[in-house]
Amino acid sequence: MSELPILLRRLPYAFYTLAVLLGCWRIFNELSMVESAYAYADAVGAFENARFVGRSTAIYWGFVEAAYLVSSGAFLHVLIAIFDKMKGPAK
Repeated sequence: MSELPILLRRLPYAFYTLAVLLGCWRIFNELSMVESAYAYADAVGAFENARFVGRSTAIYWGFVEAAYLVSSGAFLHVLIAIFDKMKGPAK
């Protein structure tokens, strides 16, 4: 294999796009689930801590998923750069 296919060279950008889309979706989905779960809570202050923990968890896992996808894309960028250094750039 003397050169990488162009689709493989564009794959890191797909990971970056998925990181933004899936990270935002995960945060929105989890936040809406937390808000709907505690929407009809009777006690005014009793469930505020649980709601805060649910919101924090939603934001945390959204960022974790986005960071994982960004790091996968960056790893592919590094591998492509190593391949180019060893075999030469794409034509």
